[in-house]
Amino acid sequence: MLSSGLSGLDEMLGGVGYPERSAILVIGPPVINKEAFGYWFTKAGLGVGDFCVHMTRLSVREVQEDERALGIMEPSGSVVYLAREGGQVKLDLDNLESVLGQIEESLVRRRAHRARVFTDVLSTVLALNQPEAAYRFATKLIEVVKQNEATLLATLEEGMHPSQAIVAMQQLFDGAMELSLFKEGLKVLPLFRIGKMKGTNPDQDYYIVSFTPTGVRFVRAFSDFTPKGAGIGMARSQHVPEVPMAVGTEPGKAFDYLLKSFVDDYTANRLAVEQSGWRTRTTIENATGIARASFYGASGRFGPVVKELISSGLVEARFFRGQRGRGGEIIKLRIAYEKELVKRLLESSRMGPGGTGTNG
Repeated sequence: MLSSGLSGLDEMLGGVGYPERSAILVIGPPVINKEAFGYWFTKAGLGVGDFCVHMTRLSVREVQEDERALGIMEPSGSVVYLAREGGQVKLDLDNLESVLGQIEESLVRRRAHRARVFTDVLSTVLALNQPEAAYRFATKLIEVVKQNEATLLATLEEGMHPSQAIVAMQQLFDGAMELSLFKEGLKVLPLFRIGKMKGTNPDQDYYIVSFTPTGVRFVRAFSDFTPKGAGIGMARSQHVPEVPMAVGTEPGKAFDYLLKSFVDDYTANRLAVEQSGWRTRTTIENATGIARASFYGASGRFGPVVKELISSGLVEARFFRGQRGRGGEIIKLRIAYEKELVKRLLESSRMGPGGTGTNG
């Protein structure tokens, strides 16, 4: 087993960390510090003499700035970087076969007994290519890493891709961990949960997560139970509200409308789950009375309400082709029904798949 570099996370994984020669995916919105898990994973590897490869869409300078902001200081030259610029190897995501060859060559030449690979490129690959090509790349990457007895940690942006693309990508990995943002008044609560981890029996509760210069701190949410161990917060956890956005706020009104829309489509209109709940920004605007600028913003794309809904991880956006809108495409929103917290909201009101009631 390999330490994640975070004692609290290692404890959630049974006290031993990630399984060796496994592939782990961290999923979450762009603004939530997913990369910190990769940075600490790499730092832990350097501390025990593992060979570490970092494949990134960023420059090495940008990565090091991010690490310093999190209090992580790496020894100079200890990581092999496949980066946009500044690394030992220049990353060219327009040639995925070349990227795979570069990773394999780096691992074959390593001198250490164990190796770790961290990458943040999957969302870029998925955005620039057809889903089938992106899945083939991810499948081959995992295969190359495992064949060379290495362990892979990758991040994936939520809110940028269709839900079925996220689910399909997640199924390729041995482990999956998710991050999401919740707001309680003016307070932002980042939440963390382990979805699965092959070969272990992980703690799958939700945790409030905070990023500090000394690591990442986890405090159990939805429960007054205090976990044992110094790595997980010893104080009793604060309550995380069942409603993900403050009641009465514009994002809260929009989320409530999208929740009801999903239920109406699924129960009353008898649409399939995948077709249920999609609404245009204009439809949401008219139904909720929220100002148009909150949906479209100054640039005409995503206003502040849409940005907050997507950043929460509980709402997804998708382009629909062949419908009215600029360039023959139109953007629609709906609740991310596959998210565990959204399911809890649906089930608590006896709504949606598996339920029998209405929004009432």
